[in-house]
Amino acid sequence: MSYKERMHPTVSRAEIEVFKSLSAAGLTRGMVTQQQIILKSTIPDFCWMEKRKIIYLDGIPVHKKDKAIERDEEITDLLTHQGWDVLRIPYQPPLSDKGLQAIMTTIKKFLNANDEDE
Repeated sequence: MSYKERMHPTVSRAEIEVFKSLSAAGLTRGMVTQQQIILKSTIPDFCWMEKRKIIYLDGIPVHKKDKAIERDEEITDLLTHQGWDVLRIPYQPPLSDKGLQAIMTTIKKFLNANDEDE
């Protein structure tokens, strides 16, 4: 298995659904996906470079393990120290319509949090 395959082998169904919803809500302007950020080798699920905002969708089956929790916290700390706002959204797959709506509400609040300051 190559380095890239180990980093982020596939895009999850939840990531695809959130991307579609972000697009429909007009929230993809300036956003990149699967953009590798070099620190401790992390690839955010959604990243707005100009806003310096990153979102990770953390599927509970993978991200509930002690090692994963520790790694996620370390990555969040490193990104925060570099001036990024980081949002981690835990979810239980498969993502339901109600779950997607809740995630979108959270993302909209996160993305608009500093818009009044700009």
